[in-house]
Amino acid sequence: MPTGLVTMEEDCTGAPGARHFSRRELRCRRAARTISAMSTFTIHTPDSAPEGSREALGALEQNVGFIPNLAATIGGSPVALQGFVAMQSALRRSSLTPAEREIVGITVSRENGSAYSMAAHSTFAERVGLAPEEIAALRDGGALADARHEALHAFTVELLRSRGQVAADDLLATGYTAEQALEVVTQVAYTTMANFAAGVADTPVDAAFEAYAWAAA
Repeated sequence: MPTGLVTMEEDCTGAPGARHFSRRELRCRRAARTISAMSTFTIHTPDSAPEGSREALGALEQNVGFIPNLAATIGGSPVALQGFVAMQSALRRSSLTPAEREIVGITVSRENGSAYSMAAHSTFAERVGLAPEEIAALRDGGALADARHEALHAFTVELLRSRGQVAADDLLATGYTAEQALEVVTQVAYTTMANFAAGVADTPVDAAFEAYAWAAA
């Protein structure tokens, strides 16, 4: 998406998380960019972000290898970024597997029609080992062949469509615990925040996620 600003880039392939991305994807942006000529939202760098966001963005860049456009945009509000990072950090301690979290992430993003998050979560799902056919089914809104995964998918869909007014009986019947049901709720909240922020700011999809570009039917 045109920004009207020229960005300076440098190689970030030496960052700890860089092995997960190609050299083309790891382009550290050293100048802040506005998202569009009419936008009031900025894709920040650690240098351009408000003081309260700089440490979190810098740590993200160091650990992952680049700052995703969404996090860089959320960084325009220290309150929003701190809330986002706190939920992200808590979810890393979830008893749900990374693949299960991505099932929830893709499901939520599809229900919310978030092109940015669909691309991001599909990429993450592939990298944590979710089967290609499951990723494809989730992106199409179809059922999953794995009974446990499908129970998680179906529970997430109903949780959203019922605005939380859903029993967890079917989920628990496949071996998930009450604690994990609450962790699903937390993942739904986290992903929904990302979906809404990306929608409000019209955040462009990163090069790292472009292979899984998606558009609502």
